[in-house]
Amino acid sequence: MRTANVAALGLVALSIVMTGCTPATDPSATPSASPSSTTEPSSTPAPSPTPTDAAPDPADPSTWIISDGGVGPVEIGGDLAATLAELPPTWENDSENCSWTAWWNAEDGDFGMYAVRGTESETAPISEISVYTTAKAPVPRARPQTAEGLGIGASRTEVLAEYPGAAEGAAQIGDGTWIMVPGDGEAHIFFEFRDGADVASDVVVTTRAEPAYEVCG
Repeated sequence: MRTANVAALGLVALSIVMTGCTPATDPSATPSASPSSTTEPSSTPAPSPTPTDAAPDPADPSTWIISDGGVGPVEIGGDLAATLAELPPTWENDSENCSWTAWWNAEDGDFGMYAVRGTESETAPISEISVYTTAKAPVPRARPQTAEGLGIGASRTEVLAEYPGAAEGAAQIGDGTWIMVPGDGEAHIFFEFRDGADVASDVVVTTRAEPAYEVCG
C-alpha cells in the first residue's frame, strides 16, 4: 500500500510540475485571424454620378441639340425678341422688312439657322426653327443634331431606322420631300431632302403641318 501511495503521490507531483511548466499560449499554435472589418473596401470603384445635360452655349450653335422643343436655347413657343437678347450679336433681325424672323450664319458658310414667330403680332411665339445648308452634297459635320446624333447629312435610311413610325411626305411647294419624326409635342422635327437627294439638307422644328417654303417672301 505504501508503494502504491508513493507512486500516486509521485504522479500528482509530476502532474503539478508539468502543469506549471506549460506556457499559457502554445507558440506553435496558428494565430487566429484578425476580426473582419465592418466595412470591407470594394474592389470595384463606385460609378461616377451621371452628369446633367450642360446648358447650350449660345456662342456655339454647332453644339446645340435639336428636339421637338427647339434647337439649343431657341425654343418653340419662346418670345423672339427676348430670345435674341440672350444670343450673340451674330444673330440678325431685319425689323423693317422681316421683323418676325431672326437668322444666323456660320463664319465658314457651312450652315445657317433661322427662327420664325407668328406674324399676327410682335409677341407671337416662335413657331419654327430651321438648321440648313446650301452645300450641294451635305455630309455630317459639327452642326446641331438630335440627341440620337442625326442632323444635316443624315441619310433617309438612318433617319427611318432611328425613328420607327416616322412619316414621309412631299413638300406642297417645290420638289423636296421630308421625314417627320413622331412625337407628342406641339412641334415636330422634320428632315428635309432636296429633289432626288438621299441626305438631309435641312432639319426643321415646326408647329406647322410641314416646314415653310419661305419665311420672308
